[in-house]
Amino acid sequence: MGGRVAIAGALLLATVSVGGAAGRSRTASPGAPPEWAANAGAWPAHNFDLANTRASFDSQIDGREVATLRRRWTFKLSYTGGYGAFTSNPIVAGGVVYLEDPDSDVFALELANGRLVWQHDYHSVTPSGGPNGVAYGYGLVYGETESSVFALNPHTGKQVWIRKLTGKPDEGIDMAPQLYDGKLLISTIPGSATSFYNGGAYGVLFALDARTGRKLWSFSTVKGGAELWGNPKRNGGGGLWYPPAVDSHGRVFIGTGNPSPYPLSTSDPNARSRPGPNLYTNSLVALDGATGKLLWYRQVTPHDLRDHDFQDSPIIVTVRIHGVPTEVVVGAGKSGYVIAFRASDGARLWTLAIGRHNRYQSGPLPSKPVVYCPGGLGGVLTPMAEARGVLYVPWIDLCFKGSATGLVRGGPVPPVSGGLAAVDTSTGAILWKHIFTTMDAGAATVADNVVFTSTYDGTIYAFSAETGATLWHTKAPAGINSFPAVTKTALIVGAGAPTSSGKSPTGEIVAYTLRGRS
Repeated sequence: MGGRVAIAGALLLATVSVGGAAGRSRTASPGAPPEWAANAGAWPAHNFDLANTRASFDSQIDGREVATLRRRWTFKLSYTGGYGAFTSNPIVAGGVVYLEDPDSDVFALELANGRLVWQHDYHSVTPSGGPNGVAYGYGLVYGETESSVFALNPHTGKQVWIRKLTGKPDEGIDMAPQLYDGKLLISTIPGSATSFYNGGAYGVLFALDARTGRKLWSFSTVKGGAELWGNPKRNGGGGLWYPPAVDSHGRVFIGTGNPSPYPLSTSDPNARSRPGPNLYTNSLVALDGATGKLLWYRQVTPHDLRDHDFQDSPIIVTVRIHGVPTEVVVGAGKSGYVIAFRASDGARLWTLAIGRHNRYQSGPLPSKPVVYCPGGLGGVLTPMAEARGVLYVPWIDLCFKGSATGLVRGGPVPPVSGGLAAVDTSTGAILWKHIFTTMDAGAATVADNVVFTSTYDGTIYAFSAETGATLWHTKAPAGINSFPAVTKTALIVGAGAPTSSGKSPTGEIVAYTLRGRS
């Protein structure tokens, strides 16, 4: 069940530690909102920092204390959508937990006890569904509906501004915003709550003035934009699921979604309507953060037929190449590949195939149905984490059955499983791994020397970041397909994934705290 490692490009010799002060300083990195440094002991952003490391070194939750975590409070969520009751990541700042449900309603809760401070409802607007989420900085809290991005007063929940970004009903917004250098980054996608992958819909990344919502620049994740590879009536694609990474040079790194039409059909076998690679879908793309100008791109799955987004938030790390500290950006997605690129020019440094793969994983599909792995919900579906030169990768083993003309009975083929792997950032080698009997849809999150993840059945795990030993586990009130926040003494998790019957139990936000500490 492990992955094979292919080394390409320069030999990576040793890793530069990013723990301790180096890890803490990332919330105060150039370009980050000032509130992030002030809340380094909390969880100020979706992926904690601009490098998307999802790693906090200011937490008291460590290998010695993690087993004392106990449930302290819960907050009930009233809305349940097609993907469940909570599909994003809470953020924590100033003693307040901010979160957005799939109906785009935003809540502020007291960190100490879970009491509601304020609530701003957008449920009269078409919901974003998720993954979505909020961002905090420049004196505001930001979120999104299916069509718009908005800013709220963090103390009262009152709307400060709102800006519509979608141009047609077949487009939507799925991601939590990213903030840097006074800007807000947000992307549209080729779908909405009522339709997905209709012709003419494609994703565009926008940079807005964070204080006013004024558009500063935009970048089409589909090369050529509305031309859509020669057939705008049928084709679409692209867009972002998760926040981009931003480095100290002001470069923005994004992972993009798949092209459409998808699923395939008898009228368009193997997507003949979109010949060629279908740039810039399924790619890692580097942009100038000041202007939105394309710096470089590397496509991972050309002319995708299997829904193999390269959608995970890229992670920025530093390794030594021939003894020289070098910035590297690591991306991953539903193709089941984790890939390290040199940040300056996109040179591929190593590639790891993780989880279940087979001979039908790429290229044109045959006319008769075959089982291909990973399927459209397999591979690396949710965010990775990185700490002290180790990458933590959650993966899902889920195959589909289909042919050149479509999926069979919706596609998924049992059994479904997954795992969490620790990967050396300098080589792509797997250091340790855990295999689960269900999907790992809960991302990876590091607190000091502990790595958390959770499975779709609602089990939360804490492992030793160094050895992979199981340190603690507990059962949440419902299944989990969201990601946690970590503070000095608390782990905050959203539970409410749909059940096998398609129904969701009542969603809850749950805070687990170290024994005897608030």
